[in-house]
Amino acid sequence: MEDSTIRGRLAGFRRRLLVWSTGIVSVAVLIVPNAAFARSDDGAEAASPQQVPSGAYDYNGDGLADIVARRNSTGALEVWPGNGNSGFGTRYTVGFGWNAMNLIETAGDLNGDGLADLIAREASTGRLYFYPGNGSTFSPFQSIGRGWEVMSAIVSGHDYTADGNVDIIAVEAGTGTLWLYPGTGTGVTFAPRLNIGSSWNQLHELTAVGDTNEDGHPDVVAVRNVADCMYFYAGPGSEKFKPGVLFDCGWDVLEGAAAVGDFTGDGHLDWVGKDPDHNHLYLFHGDGTGSFFSSPVIDYGWNSMTIA
Repeated sequence: MEDSTIRGRLAGFRRRLLVWSTGIVSVAVLIVPNAAFARSDDGAEAASPQQVPSGAYDYNGDGLADIVARRNSTGALEVWPGNGNSGFGTRYTVGFGWNAMNLIETAGDLNGDGLADLIAREASTGRLYFYPGNGSTFSPFQSIGRGWEVMSAIVSGHDYTADGNVDIIAVEAGTGTLWLYPGTGTGVTFAPRLNIGSSWNQLHELTAVGDTNEDGHPDVVAVRNVADCMYFYAGPGSEKFKPGVLFDCGWDVLEGAAAVGDFTGDGHLDWVGKDPDHNHLYLFHGDGTGSFFSSPVIDYGWNSMTIA
């Protein structure tokens, strides 16, 4: 990074990780858990852990991980195709009206059809919607349930119960409870939710990074509000995540952490973050051990974007 303070913080981030020992809608039509507590409109039951392939982030069908983001000034939803080597192909627009949503997240293959999907929450109603991917854009949305406005974070894209279906994880803002919603492979119905943690309202930037330490269980990372320090939480999530391992402090200078699958093409899962002070997008390379090191800037101008 250009600023010496930021550069020093990221250098410290790399050092600490190396010594660890002890993630076609033409319109965003308004796409619901109950206000009392987030729940799906239906329920079902959530067997051997497995890694989620980068195809869970392949939105244009070319076999490479992509980034989906909303352009905040226009509400346009765009796909930024990855080139398999930390860069982008030509972006394209898949819909408008997405400013109606106050949360947009990648969802992996939530309905089990082999294509990457998306979830989004409507700001005016708190309703959560499922947007099935069709290999280039998105098919018509479906409602998941009401009441998701009580959640401060909602992430998806990975199988935390090891039953072969992608799940949703959410933080209840008022209680700090971390909820796991076991998927059923339909994209819209879930098994009874599981309480898998407490005090998660003391963290932000919750990111479902996938199995970054390659032990067969998907993991998450999040930033603790006190001192803005980032921690790695190893799966399995269904048994509650393992105690957090400190990455580094100084994450007040970064925001918008988002999982992007294997964006570098090296076989390890990566993630991105924005530096709002410099309007930069950084890619963090996974090394397969649960550790990351920062890459050079991969693009500019991302302050105007909300990354799914």
